[in-house]
Amino acid sequence: MRSEAKPSLALRLAAWGGLLFLHVPLALIVLYAFSAEDKSYVFPPPALTTQWFGVALQRDDVWAALTLSAKVAALSTAIAIVLGTLAAGALARTRFFGREAVNLLLILPIALPGVLTGMALRSAYHAMEIPFSFWTIVIG
Repeated sequence: MRSEAKPSLALRLAAWGGLLFLHVPLALIVLYAFSAEDKSYVFPPPALTTQWFGVALQRDDVWAALTLSAKVAALSTAIAIVLGTLAAGALARTRFFGREAVNLLLILPIALPGVLTGMALRSAYHAMEIPFSFWTIVIG
């Protein structure tokens, strides 16, 4: 029976450091979302409240953004499921020249940061004079 080697202490510390680097700023943002202070950021917050969520949910532009996001997410997910299933079936069943290149093109959006991809698509839409709309977001 083969024994598994434990990761070194340095590797474990690096992993925890990476997790903290990513999650501590998010935790601070969540904490400040509940802060009772409305003009300055003091740590720790003087009091906690949910009033800002009520203020945000009363605004029409916030609801419009949430509705648009939900519509885009639902349609994009449905399209991705259909196209992804078809592409996976084609790549798994057939061998053809350029198969690995097609595979790379399908994996690439996962590897690139979404913000970078979104900015590149927005620039491409502008360069081709395509007006920004619901459908350009779904395509992105």
